[in-house]
This record gives sequence, C-alpha cells and structure tokens, in this order.
Amino acid sequence: MNGLESGHAVFQPRARLLKLIGAELISDEVVALAELVKNAHDADASTCTVTFRNITGSEGEIVVQDDGEGMDRETLLRQWMEPAGTTKGRGKTRFTRSGRRVLGEKGVGRFAADKLAQCLELISRKAGDKKEVRAFFDWDEFDNDSRMLSEVKCDWEVRPTGLASQGTTLRLTHLRTTWTERLFRRVSTRLSRLPSPFEKQNRFRIRIESEEFPEYSGDLRSDLLKLSPYRIDADFDGHQTVKVNLNGARSTRHLWNGNGDLTCGPVHVRLFGFDLESDAIAKIGSPAEVRAWLREWSGVSIYRDGFRIWPYGEPHDDWLRLDQRRVNNPVVRLSNNQVLGFVEITSDGNPELVDQTNREGLINNRAFQDLRRFIYFLLQILEAERQSIRHPRVTSTPIFTPKDSHSEALDKLASSAPRELQLSLRRVARQMKKEAARTQSHYQRLLDGYSELGAIGQAAIRLSEWTKPLQSQVLGQRKEIRRLIHRTRKPALIGQLTKLEDSLECLFSRLALLTPFGMSENRRGRLIDIAAELRAFQSMITPFVESNDVRMFAEIPRNSVLRVQMNPESFWRILLILTLNSVDWLHDVKSAWVRITVRAKGDWCELIFSDNGPGIPPQLAERVLEPLFSTKENGRGMGLTIAKRILEYHRGQIQVSTAQRRGARLVINLRRKGVR
Repeated sequence: MNGLESGHAVFQPRARLLKLIGAELISDEVVALAELVKNAHDADASTCTVTFRNITGSEGEIVVQDDGEGMDRETLLRQWMEPAGTTKGRGKTRFTRSGRRVLGEKGVGRFAADKLAQCLELISRKAGDKKEVRAFFDWDEFDNDSRMLSEVKCDWEVRPTGLASQGTTLRLTHLRTTWTERLFRRVSTRLSRLPSPFEKQNRFRIRIESEEFPEYSGDLRSDLLKLSPYRIDADFDGHQTVKVNLNGARSTRHLWNGNGDLTCGPVHVRLFGFDLESDAIAKIGSPAEVRAWLREWSGVSIYRDGFRIWPYGEPHDDWLRLDQRRVNNPVVRLSNNQVLGFVEITSDGNPELVDQTNREGLINNRAFQDLRRFIYFLLQILEAERQSIRHPRVTSTPIFTPKDSHSEALDKLASSAPRELQLSLRRVARQMKKEAARTQSHYQRLLDGYSELGAIGQAAIRLSEWTKPLQSQVLGQRKEIRRLIHRTRKPALIGQLTKLEDSLECLFSRLALLTPFGMSENRRGRLIDIAAELRAFQSMITPFVESNDVRMFAEIPRNSVLRVQMNPESFWRILLILTLNSVDWLHDVKSAWVRITVRAKGDWCELIFSDNGPGIPPQLAERVLEPLFSTKENGRGMGLTIAKRILEYHRGQIQVSTAQRRGARLVINLRRKGVR
C-alpha cells in the first residue's frame, strides 16, 4: 500500500452564507428595495405597492405587495427556497408569460430583505387558488458561524386565503434603519425612477404609500423636459448607422465615424441640456422649482428592458465624468447637473453589458467603454448646437458695414455742414474708412489663422491615433531585425541599427507632442524628473534651434530632486511654445541664445526661460499672456495663453519678469512632488 487516500467532497455552506449574499452585499436601502420590486416585475405584476408604516418609530414595517402570478406550496419550497436556483430561465427563454423580459438573473435578490429588516413574512396566492401559502424568516438566525445552512429551519403553512386577489405580499418588520424624512424622500424618488419613463410596452407601475410622508411622489416632470432648450434623441443600430434627431428637427442618419467599431450593441439615447443662469431657468418655470427638480433628476440614467440599472443617474454619480470633462473647456462643455439623460438598452441586444455581482452598475469592459464613447459623441453634437444658439456664428458680412460706420455718419454731416467745415469732416471720414479697412483685414487674418490652427489640430489628433499601431509594429520589427543582425556578428550592421534605433526614438518622442491634451487615462499626468525631461526636450529641439542660428543652454542642478506631476508631452509643449516664441524674435540678433535655468525653490520647481532678443516691454508684461494679444505683425496671440492654461491645469504658474535689462525672461513654477 502506498498510503494514498482519495474520495469526493461537497461544499457544506454555513448559515451565514445568506448574510454574505444579502445584507452584506447590498449597499443600502434603495438597492434592497429595488431588488424586491424587480421580483414583482418578474412575477408579471402590473402594480407593485410599497407601503411604509410607522417607519420613524420603533414598531415600523415595510410592506411590498404585488398582483403578480403568486406562489403555491410547490413554488415556495422548490423554487423560492432554492437560492441561485431561479426558474426564470436562460437565454431566449427568459421571458414571463405575458412576454415581459425577466430582470433577475442570479436568484438571490430575495435576500435583499435582510438589509431592510430582521424579520420577513411572506404571504402568496396563485390565481384560482382558495388557499394561500405563508412563510416566516428571521434573518438573524442565519448570523451564526457555528450553524450549517441546512440546520436553520424556516416555518411555513398553507391556510385559507386572506388575500383579496392573487399575488405576493412581503411584510418586513424589526427594521434595521431609523428612517428619516430625508432617507424616505431619497428612497421614494429613486423607486419612482426604476421603470423607464418612455417605456410603452409591458407597463409596470410602482406605487409608494406613506401616512407619515404623503407629499413625496417623485414623478418625472415631462412638461419640464419638453421645455429644455437643448435636446437630442439618437439611435445606434449596433453596426454602423446612427440616427440623430436634434431639438425636434427632422432626423438625420450618419455612419459611425469614430475610432474603431462600437461593441456595445444597439442603444437608444435621449439627452436634455439646460442652462443654469437665472434668466434661462426662468424661461422653463419657477426658478426654485426647476432647480430643485434638476437636483433630483439631473444625470444620465441607464435602463435595460425598461428597468433602471443602479446607480447610473443618481445625484453626484458622474459616471460619464462630465464635471471633469468640463474643466478643460468650461465655456462649451456641459456639467453633470446640466444634463438629464436616458440610455436604453436590452439584454438580448447588449449581451456584453453585464451586471456586477453586487447589482451596482455594469462591468467596466470594452462594451461599457464603447457605450461611453457613443454618449460622448452625442454630447459633442448637443454642445455644438448649444453654442450655435447661445453664440450665433458671425456671418460673412464685414465687421464694419458702411451703413453703420462712423465715416458714413460724418459724410452725411458734412453734406449739411457749413462750407468751411465740409473739407475737414470729409478728410476725417476718409481716415476712419482706412482704419476700418485695416481692422477688418486684421480680424480676417485672425479668422484665417484660427481656421488653419483648427485644421492642423484635427490632423494632429488623427495622426497621433493612426501612428500608435505603426509604432508598435516598428518596435516589434526592430527587435526581430536586431536578433537577425546579431547572428551575423558584423559590427558595421550593428552600428547602423543603433543609429536607426536612436532616430526612431527621436521620431516617436516628437510624435508624442501630437497627443491631445488631457486625453490620457491619468489626466493629471505622472511623476516626471524635470532634469531628464529637459535634457530629452533639448536633444529633440536642438537641430531646429541651431538651424535658425540660435544656441540653446540648459542649466540643471546636479544633486537636487526635482519631480513634478504632469505628462511629459505637456511639459514639452510648454517649452516648445516658449522656444518658438524666442526663435521668432531672434532672427536679427547676433549670437542669439536661449537659456533654460532650473532650480529648486522650497516646495516649488522654478524654470527661468530667457533669451537675448528685444524683450517684452514692462507695460505689456501682463497682456502677452492674454488670448489674441500679439506684438508680431502676423501673430495669432495664443501660444502663451495655451502654455498658461496647461500650467494652471497642473497647478502651476507662469509670469513675465521685467527685472532684466535685455531680452525676454519668463518664470515658471511647478509644485514639487516627492520632496524629502
């Protein structure tokens, strides 16, 4: 005998298992009640009534009653009492007798009652039965580490019916929470939002009754939705076509032109945008009433098969990161409290959008990320429409039209003035016309310049996206080439490959500058070493600087730890803007140079960017950072503004120093990280 033993083992769950899948897995009262209401929905009920009695006292109870199919003894013992053994079906059979899509999946939602109360009394009657089944559960009996699940006995009986009609009643007593008006208002409002307000078929009504708080109904005010100034209704067919209806106009069809296919499946989205200024709110209704309504209902909710998925659309649940998105462009972007939205999906059409185990949200997979991308696409359309309404485009009519110009007024005045004044007035009118023409030409150049910048920016974003796969491919090919060349053991080939690798590294670092600002996962960036990034930038930009007969110097302390938090590309962009500005002003300067000095200054890292050009006059030191201001003949006046914006986003500062006698001197301060 070799002493080996073998056999079969089975799991023997402890009684406390029901606590883990019930009270401890459910986060709060809203989720718990939602699970019980879902059971009523799946029982083909047309109405589910949630009654709250004496919930502010010690003897309160909650009753969840539906008019669904009900249960008999066999259903209770063979189905309801078998956790995770749901008979709701799988796949294409997951429909009720009336054709309603079943919401429950795991067969454990009934244990949400443990989150609400210690005791549960279940009374149910099937259609046509003259008797009803009753069962009683004390959930605290399961909170015992020493008892097995099979050792806890739950009482049941079949008795003459006391129910007026078919259905199921759940009576929860010995409540675990002391209910307040605030909690009741939150729960009642959320329960009223469970069914989709736009669902036309398989209607399911939730009634909320309470003698203590009768004034809270939580219904959606559709009349306020109709008055929203910006609306978009869109359908994605799950393949390529997007149908968009904007502000009630005629629907248009588009082919999806985003990056890559959408894997989320067919989606129907309704978004309503609001302005929060007092005059805009007053156009909708009573300002106090509209603001209170928006506080309760703002956010984008997701509904599957006509039933809401928790917690999307809850106040302060900004799952689309709209508030963070608005930080980069507060004038154009809508914040979470300005948008009320409904996203409608189906279980059959969107099989990849799967619930998390704790019933709170969907798993963050590729399909969920694509759903986000589609909603961002619609938000951009809605925001563009909002901008066109709030700020109408300037037409091609000249900014200074002759009929409104002061020069025309002077001409009219001159015709009726005394002869000795006519000549002087007409001379002034001609000068004003010339000045107006010069101003018009200047504005037109600005418009042309921004059109060019916009086109270049769009091309840069696409180029950065298109080159990423090629970069990965080139790096893979480089690795294989190096392996093959090393086999030949020829130093000349190895030397050429090393030069090629250095060139590729330089090329990829320059392409990194095209990455859209703020589009990375960690938008605040990562810890970078200022000294290392400055050396990398200097090696990259030196060929350009020297081709313009300018020398670049970098003064970096050797032993200081100078780390800041930002993306390297953002840091390089700031230096690039300052370098290009200096080079533009150094064309006619002999022995031109640019110097970047880095030093630690307490908790700050200070960069001093200076050159020996004509400098910035003290009276213009503040204005050069303003948008559209430029002292160059054909300047656009946005470079330093962009640099300032990037620095402020990373909690940094930039200012123009006027202490030097010659040349420009700009001081940048960035908060140090990891200082010891």
